[in-house]
Formats: sequence, C-alpha cells, structure tokens
Amino acid sequence: MSDETIITVLIKSGTFNDFQTLALLTSGFVAADFEVRIFAMNDAVYALRKDQVGTDTIVRSHFPEFSDKFSDSLNDGKAIPWWKLLADLKEFGEVTINVCALVADVVGLEEDDFHELVDGIAGVANFAADVDDSDFTISL
Repeated sequence: MSDETIITVLIKSGTFNDFQTLALLTSGFVAADFEVRIFAMNDAVYALRKDQVGTDTIVRSHFPEFSDKFSDSLNDGKAIPWWKLLADLKEFGEVTINVCALVADVVGLEEDDFHELVDGIAGVANFAADVDDSDFTISL
C-alpha cells in the first residue's frame, strides 16, 4: 500500500441525490489529497451512460422546500451539479470511476456507451482489490 490515503466508494443508486452526495464527498477527499476510487453498480451504472449524464437534475427529498431550494441553487450557480464537479475533481485529483462489468453486460452496455467520466468497466474482483488496498471504504 502507498503512503497516500485511498478511499474506495461504492455507489449503487443512480439518483441525482446520491450522485450529488458522491461528488460533494469526493471534493472533500480530493481537497485532503486522497486518492478516490469509485465503483458504480446497479442503476448507478445506467446513470453514467453518455446519453444520461446531465439529464437528471431532480432533487428528491421528503421535504419539498429543500428540493425547491437546492434546485434553485443549481439553477443560479450556487451549487455545481455532480457531473461537472466530478469532471473538475478528476482534473485536479486522483479520481477514477469504474462501472460494474456484470451490470453493464446484463443491461447491454459497452465502454462506448459511457460518459467520459467513466474510466472503465471492471469486475467485482477489481472492486474487492480496491477495497483491500484502501484505507477507507464508503457505500452510498
């Protein structure tokens, strides 16, 4: 293991809220100079398609007032949507995003189907190796 702190994040949901949380957490990790390895499973894989990224800006909450305020902050530039934030973070820090090979295969997706944020398609064994190599693992 390197001297660098490594964080592995598993994201399973493709909702805007979960990806926004992922991006905000990743911004803190990059600011702390951590390496971040993201592994997408389930419908998070589908959310990373090139024809999907940037289309879902629905803030879902049990509190409609929160949803309205957060949506307004995205529209007026106070908040950065997750896909823009992750793109910036990949430029400034060591951030990789892999999607689950099994899920991609099951739903008929190939590497060309994914947005440029995605570094590759990887199996669960790759994720397990990342977890083993990591200092911390987070599941969203």
